[in-house]
Amino acid sequence: MVSKATIAAIVVAIIIIAAAVFVWWYFFARPKVVTISIEYGEPWKDLVKPALDKFKEEMAKKGITVEIKEKMMPYGTDFVKVITSDLEAGTAADVLIIDSFMIPTYAEAGYLYDLTDLVKKWPDWDAYPEPMKKIVMYKDKVYGIMIDTDVRMIWYRKDIFKMAGLPEEWQPKTWDDIFNAALTLKEHADEIMAKLGIEEFYPLYIPAGTKWGEGATMQGFYMVLLGADKPPLNRLYDYEKGKWICKSTALLRAFDFYVKTYVEYKVGPVEYNFAPDVWATHRKVFSEGKVAMDIGGSWEWGEGWGPTGIAPLKPCVDRCCPDGECDTADEQKCYISCEGEYIGFAKMPGWSGGAHGEPEFVTISGGWAVAINAKIPKEKLEYAWELVKIIASKENVAKYCAKFGKVAPRSDAVEVPEYAANEYLKKITEYLKFTDFRDAMPKYPDVSAVVQEITEKIAKGEITSAKDALEEYCRRLKEKVGAENVVEHPVS
Repeated sequence: MVSKATIAAIVVAIIIIAAAVFVWWYFFARPKVVTISIEYGEPWKDLVKPALDKFKEEMAKKGITVEIKEKMMPYGTDFVKVITSDLEAGTAADVLIIDSFMIPTYAEAGYLYDLTDLVKKWPDWDAYPEPMKKIVMYKDKVYGIMIDTDVRMIWYRKDIFKMAGLPEEWQPKTWDDIFNAALTLKEHADEIMAKLGIEEFYPLYIPAGTKWGEGATMQGFYMVLLGADKPPLNRLYDYEKGKWICKSTALLRAFDFYVKTYVEYKVGPVEYNFAPDVWATHRKVFSEGKVAMDIGGSWEWGEGWGPTGIAPLKPCVDRCCPDGECDTADEQKCYISCEGEYIGFAKMPGWSGGAHGEPEFVTISGGWAVAINAKIPKEKLEYAWELVKIIASKENVAKYCAKFGKVAPRSDAVEVPEYAANEYLKKITEYLKFTDFRDAMPKYPDVSAVVQEITEKIAKGEITSAKDALEEYCRRLKEKVGAENVVEHPVS
C-alpha cells in the first residue's frame, strides 16, 4: 500500500507542477489581451468597422487578443460638441475621429497625442499631399491623419453655356474670364429662360450673407481671397505678425468680386442668399437651370445633383429612371453618365491667373481626421497607432471614399480599383495639389461672422464699393477681436 505520506507528497507535487504550468501560461503562453476604445460618428461607420476587423486579425497573428470599446454617435448628433465635451471631461476614447478644423483648438488644450515622430517612420505619410499634411498640423507638429476631405470649384451648366455660345468644356484662367462668361450669359437670359421654361435666371452664384453661416466664408469668400494676391497676404490671418488682417489688397479684390457680382454687373441672385434653407435652394435652382455657374463643394456631384441627391436633374431622371426614382445600379449608372452631359466643373483661377504672383488656381478643403487621445496609457500607444494606420490605410480610405463619393486625402487612392472606377473622383483628386484650408484659430468664428455680415450688405446693395466694404470690414473686425489684434497692410 502507498502510505499517506507518499500520497500527500504526490498531491503536493501535482499542485506545484500545476502552479508552475499556470504561471508559465499566464505570463508567457496565454494570449495577451489589449483593450482599445474608439469614438466616431455614424457617417464613418463604413471606414471604421472594416478597420477594426482588420486590426483584430493582425493582432491575433501576434498572439494578442483585442477588445474594442466603441462609441458610435448616430446621425444627427453634433459630433464636434460631443467629442469636445468628452475631451474636456477626460472621458474621450483612445482613438478619435475628429473634425480637422478642431485640431489647433484640441492641440492647444493638450487633448491630442503628438504624432510627429510616428509619421516620420510611417512610409504612407509620403502619400499625403502637402496640404493634407498641413491641415492636421499645429505649430509644426502633427496631431492627426486625414481620412476624407473635399475641395471646391465652379460648377456650371454645359447645356446653358451652349445656348449662350460658350464652350461646353470651360476653364477660366482669370476672374475676368468668369465675369465675361457671366455677362455673355446675361445677354442670352431671355433665350435661356424660354428654352428651359423658367421665369428667372442668374449667371453666377457665390454664397453671401449670414444665412449661409460658415458657407459664405468657406464656400465663397475664401475661394476668391486665396486667389486675390500672392501668399502670405491672401488670407484672413497674418501668421508672421500673429494678427488678423484688417486691410490688404487681397481683401479689397475679394470684396470687389462680390460687388461686381451683386452690384455692378448684377449677375448674382440676391434673394437666394436669404431663403429659409439656402443650401437646398442653391442646389434646386442650379438643377432647374436658374443658375448657370455655382461656386460650391465637390460633394454636390452626388449629394446635390446626383441620382439620389437632393435635387437630381429632371432630364436625366426622365431618361434613366422611368418611375422617377433612380434605385437600381443600372439606373444610377445611366444617370451619372447623363449628369456629365449637363454639368461641368472648373478650377477657380486666381484673379490674374497667377500673372502677379497669386496662385494660378485655388480651392479650399476641410474634412475629418483620425487622432489619438493625449491621455492614452503608454502601454496602449503602440496598439492605438497600429489601429490608426489601418484606419488611414490606402485600401480602407479609398474604398470608403469611393462608396460615398468623397475625395480621398491620399494621392495613391487612385490605385485602388473602387476609387479608380470613379472618373469624377479621379479628376478632382488633382485639386489636392493646390488646396488650402481655413485659419484655424480661436477667434476664427468671430472673423468669419464679420465676413458674412459684409458680404450680406454687398448682396443687399447696402455697400456698393469694395473700398467701403473694406473700411466696414476693418471697423467691425477691430470690434470683434480688438484693435491690438489686427494688422493693416498697404492696399493697392
